[in-house]
Amino acid sequence: MKLYRVCTENKNYPDILDYLDKHFPDGYTVIHANGAWQGQREKSLVIEIVGELTAFYQVSLAHFIYFLKKHNGQQAVMVQRLILWWT
Repeated sequence: MKLYRVCTENKNYPDILDYLDKHFPDGYTVIHANGAWQGQREKSLVIEIVGELTAFYQVSLAHFIYFLKKHNGQQAVMVQRLILWWT
């Protein structure tokens, strides 16, 4: 399993939730945060999505990042991919 963590500006929050509901029905977590980009403080969102490392998830995540950049007018969106294991 992989955990995808997406950090983005908190803009268009209802639209982001609608997108997540539609494209990641297995679940996600949204955490409200504060951050800064290029010296400017901003309200941020940390979005965590757990999924398999499949072509479907890779494409879905890429489309989500594109949506965020275009919909929020952002130059960049930070994405982390973490490997999960259970003990």
